[in-house]
Amino acid sequence: MRSPFLAAATALLLLVSAAAAHETAPARKNLSPLDDLGSHMLWSAFGWPLAFHVAGGAATYGLSMNGNDLTVARFAARQDQALFGPLFLPGMAAGTFFPVLVPGWLWFFHDEGETKNAGAVAIQATAIAFLYNNILKAATGRAHPDEEKNSRALSRDFKWGFGRRGVFYGWPSGHSMTNSALALSIASYRRDDPAIVAGCSLYAGYVATSMVLGAKGHAHWFSDAVAGTLMGASIGWSVGSAFRRAERGEADSSRVSLHPLLLGDAQGALLAARF
Repeated sequence: MRSPFLAAATALLLLVSAAAAHETAPARKNLSPLDDLGSHMLWSAFGWPLAFHVAGGAATYGLSMNGNDLTVARFAARQDQALFGPLFLPGMAAGTFFPVLVPGWLWFFHDEGETKNAGAVAIQATAIAFLYNNILKAATGRAHPDEEKNSRALSRDFKWGFGRRGVFYGWPSGHSMTNSALALSIASYRRDDPAIVAGCSLYAGYVATSMVLGAKGHAHWFSDAVAGTLMGASIGWSVGSAFRRAERGEADSSRVSLHPLLLGDAQGALLAARF
């Protein structure tokens, strides 16, 4: 597994290094992972990304109810790991470590410019996706596929509530969600470079595929990866776009704010979104 993993790591690091190599002008503003964090968190949940969160839920319902999740899980369980291991275990390993290593490398090991700013973008987007993913996992408690017990009933086994199966069992795929947020935040921020956009998108797709077909399909159902990718990609693109506007001094059209609301005896809060 070592050589494919190193190859995947090298490819991604070369990709993000290309961002630095193609810089033509200094960034207008030095960005921080904490910039507008609260606003971006709220927008990631209630702004246009909400449509992709809903789509992820709808896709999960359809894929599980129609038996597609079970079909894919049984296909993965039948495959010879002598072939599938080298193909997908590197993606599972990269999906585990890259959401920490790549943003950290971009942010802490570069002094200035768009590369360091890309690190700020990636850190914030990955952190938001990680937080939301753990909340969703704790609330859904979806059972993982099992090579010997796969069935339609198992593919529909959700333990609704909070923490009934902890945060390690559940929906959607955390690897898919955090890595698509990581990749698409960089792609959105550096959208002027088609190679960056294409490479980051392919990486996110590879990790999601690895989580479904790797390890004999034990990690996640197909719909877990689909939902995680839709949710993470929308969060990443939204955060990357907001940072891109901030760097260029443009008005941020994706502001979300929370205000106290006091009307007579009624007390509460008002969630406001500016489109």
